[in-house]
Amino acid sequence: MKKKLFAMGMTLILMFSLAACGNPEVDISAYEGETLTIVGAQEAPVTFTIKELSEMKCTTKKTESTSDKIGRIEATGPLLDTVLKELGRSTDEFTKIKIYGRDEYEITLDQDFLKKNKVILAFGINGLPLEKDALPLRVIIPKSDSAYWIRMVNKIELIP
Repeated sequence: MKKKLFAMGMTLILMFSLAACGNPEVDISAYEGETLTIVGAQEAPVTFTIKELSEMKCTTKKTESTSDKIGRIEATGPLLDTVLKELGRSTDEFTKIKIYGRDEYEITLDQDFLKKNKVILAFGINGLPLEKDALPLRVIIPKSDSAYWIRMVNKIELIP
């Protein structure tokens, strides 16, 4: 009986560890095919779907910006470092990282900023899917100015 209970417990642990980000509440089905392109990690640009990103090791982090524009939120998605690790790279290798939104808004993060801050590529906010005007991803950098919390992120450029 103990062996059977142990096996059932191990099965449950395995099932939960395989769930996307451990947060099945974020329903990305409406935009799971949307893409993020990363330029500069390899010879050719690399594209990930939101579904592929959701299957990576993710984080769910409650935070707020240092400006009053957005307030307190809970972001769910992989860290930029996690995505780069899939490509055999890390943020430490680049002097700057440019993040672009579909609306042509962009931010540039330098090495000093990246050493002090974690960048979340959020596909969910407060346990909910992103709103249409934020798709396909939203960058959340905990405890930073909300000017860095760019939405509509579809491209990241890595600069050596």
